[in-house]
Amino acid sequence: MLKVLLGNQEVPAEALREIVGRTFSNFEELYRVYEDIRSQGFTVRSALKYGTDFAVYRLRPGLEHAPFLVKVVSKNQMLDPGDLIGWGRISHSVRKTLLLAIPSSKDVIYVVLKWFKP
Repeated sequence: MLKVLLGNQEVPAEALREIVGRTFSNFEELYRVYEDIRSQGFTVRSALKYGTDFAVYRLRPGLEHAPFLVKVVSKNQMLDPGDLIGWGRISHSVRKTLLLAIPSSKDVIYVVLKWFKP
């Protein structure tokens, strides 16, 4: 569907993955989660302005606000508590549900984080 050119030469898909992988160290994990969310019929957009990876829409932008923000994390990744609090505060302030997405070769596990006030 997409043809990428470098100069006048078309870049093969595997070469493109390698180039993008050098730029984004977690590209394979991001792409795995993106594919999983799209396969479930959701629309996915960047959510860098929220400090997360993806904003997820049930329908599409313009028809609704994204109900979910997704942050992709590795299975063995150590998370800084300050990062969790920051993602939680932002998602709560914009009225979105925060999901941590943990991809593996077989599936993606989603963990829902809700803001809690004691």
